[in-house]
Amino acid sequence: MRYSTYKSIYESVYTKTSESRTIYVKEQFMQRVKTPTWLLKIVTITLIIIIGCSAVFTAFAGDEQLLSGDQIVISQGDTLWSISLAHKPQQMDTRIYVEAIKKVNELEHNAIQIGQVLVLPGFDR
Repeated sequence: MRYSTYKSIYESVYTKTSESRTIYVKEQFMQRVKTPTWLLKIVTITLIIIIGCSAVFTAFAGDEQLLSGDQIVISQGDTLWSISLAHKPQQMDTRIYVEAIKKVNELEHNAIQIGQVLVLPGFDR
């Protein structure tokens, strides 16, 4: 391809000064994107409302009380997993029951001690 052909294709963009090139590019962009400002405002306000409502609902969702059920004393070889397998409702996932035990007993980790008394959460079976 010869220089003259290359120059003729892009002549209108690259022969102008830098300020006018910026204005030219901005005008081209605005011609392609014809989104009304009122639509952008409505979308922004809607997103703010949705995010705000989800934050409020999340804050209130953690306040449910788990029913306290039976108490057990930890013996040699017991783990939260084995206790969950023995005492969880039949249709419940074991991981969820382990987390419920930790929440009822205010445990931060899965570590338990021999002789420790744990309250088992009560669920409708």
